[in-house]
Amino acid sequence: MTRVITVSTLLLSLALTTTAATAHTGLDPKLDVVVDRDAVRAKLVEQRAANLARFRSYYRGKVYPSNVYKPGALNVWRDDDGHFCAAATIIRSSGEVALVDKVAEQSNFIRLADVKQGPLMDWILTSGFTQEEIVMIQKPFNPVTVKPPVIDPSLRAKETARLLKVYKDVDRKLVKAQQLSLDRAVERLMAHPELAQQLLNG
Repeated sequence: MTRVITVSTLLLSLALTTTAATAHTGLDPKLDVVVDRDAVRAKLVEQRAANLARFRSYYRGKVYPSNVYKPGALNVWRDDDGHFCAAATIIRSSGEVALVDKVAEQSNFIRLADVKQGPLMDWILTSGFTQEEIVMIQKPFNPVTVKPPVIDPSLRAKETARLLKVYKDVDRKLVKAQQLSLDRAVERLMAHPELAQQLLNG
């Protein structure tokens, strides 16, 4: 009887150990992919720092898309002069040139808040930012024309000044929320073990 209890205790101990390891590393039983959570977090810290630097370079350059397409605020991925929005620029600068160009051609007024899956969602999950932060970065643009498609210089200057101020505020929020956002980013990426492993593999 004692031997049976001992064996049962051992099996229970192994089961608990396996469960704890799975919770720490992330395991998809269907795919049998094990990913180290600490390694994922470290990689996302790197990604966030790189993407934040790209964002800062973008907004300090003060070259933003012009909304000459409709009255009211509008998300413009790439304007007619080839200027990309902040989110598109960050993604493009990370090496995803073909993806960004494809979005411009197929869905130029895309809202990243509406993205649920696919290559853009994969990029967001591995960016070190949360989707909410990427949405915050992707600000819509006010119109800069009185008679489309001619850009009004005074409206363009006013919009540039507004956006610079907005982007600086977004930057401050990103820095302030970094730890909490990284926690969320890790949790969300760990739900996709294969994608997390791809990130670790570089």
